[in-house]
Amino acid sequence: MFTKILWETFSVALLLYGLYLVYVFIWFSTFRITDMDIQTSKLISGFVIGIILIVSSYRWFKKKREELRVLKEEES
Repeated sequence: MFTKILWETFSVALLLYGLYLVYVFIWFSTFRITDMDIQTSKLISGFVIGIILIVSSYRWFKKKREELRVLKEEES
């Protein structure tokens, strides 16, 4: 059980680090390529990262809910 919790923590940390890297890439790309204002490019990249985070969190919670339902059925 401890290793499963540790693995989930590790995967969330990797997700957040990956999101940060994507945020910086989108921010820098929109700032340099389109010659956009820096605040606007940060806003756009933050919006994209927010959507990715919401979708991935929804999928993760949906998966965990299904796992709990299966576990509860096995106990009964």
